[in-house]
Amino acid sequence: MSAVLKISKPNSTPETACCPACGHATPLASKAWKFVNARGETEWLKCNHCESYFMDREYNLESEIKHTQTMTWGDAEQGAALNHFKQRMYQAILHQLVKHVHPQGHRLLDVGCSYGGFLEAARKVGFEVCGFDIVPAAVAYVQQNGLRAQCCGTVSEFLLDSEPFDVISVLDANIYWPDQPGELREIHQRLKPGGILVMRNVDKSWMARVGAFLQHVSPARGERILRRAVNDHRFSMPTRSFLTLLQQTGFRVISASPRGAVHSDETSSAVKLSFALGTALWHSLGIFLAPGAVIIAEKPE
Repeated sequence: MSAVLKISKPNSTPETACCPACGHATPLASKAWKFVNARGETEWLKCNHCESYFMDREYNLESEIKHTQTMTWGDAEQGAALNHFKQRMYQAILHQLVKHVHPQGHRLLDVGCSYGGFLEAARKVGFEVCGFDIVPAAVAYVQQNGLRAQCCGTVSEFLLDSEPFDVISVLDANIYWPDQPGELREIHQRLKPGGILVMRNVDKSWMARVGAFLQHVSPARGERILRRAVNDHRFSMPTRSFLTLLQQTGFRVISASPRGAVHSDETSSAVKLSFALGTALWHSLGIFLAPGAVIIAEKPE
């Protein structure tokens, strides 16, 4: 489907919206764009507090489920295949995680568990695991493979286990939350003191900034970059802003790096190179230009 990019007029009437990334009320930015992607025509705003871009559309769980089922990770056959495809990422994250939590006797909840790839990998190293997802077919698949899972939309709705967890994992899922600060607060409550939150956080906000600039001189090229930057996500938040949000929510950030965030050995060489360069820039100059990062944070005792 072709996309039509539209820039809002500088004299647009100011409106307010709640940023789903940081939770602050923010005036409608004049540099917002509108285009067609997998969700249809979407208008994007920019938060003046956290510098995130976010989709200006009310969240509806039923619509979100239907949309997810049309994507690779929500389709029964393709979603299950991703369990194998993402093994490189799963193992890299577990390698980092076990430095902070010994698996034996410790419980892990995977938020947005999809078809259970990370749950299975975590169980193999010794964690007691469970998870939840919004897609009924994904939850049924996980259950058929002997893993505990529930179909629900938020951590507060997860009822299979009421005891605090040692680890909560969120891999490529927070970008779909309608209220990220609220969900992080719920996760904080569901962790034991000293518990660990591990995330694979997507960050293509830098790419969105490039696309927003280029559309003034080359609309077609800027449009292509913007579409790749936001994909079907609901918001795009800079890593520095996200780390600040974690601290404001009560977490202590232990580590944050693009290292270990590559999905697969089969990932294209160009994407692997972007992660390698992004890792070097982040650790040497503090500049984040990678597609994502693995973040480990602790709930202080």
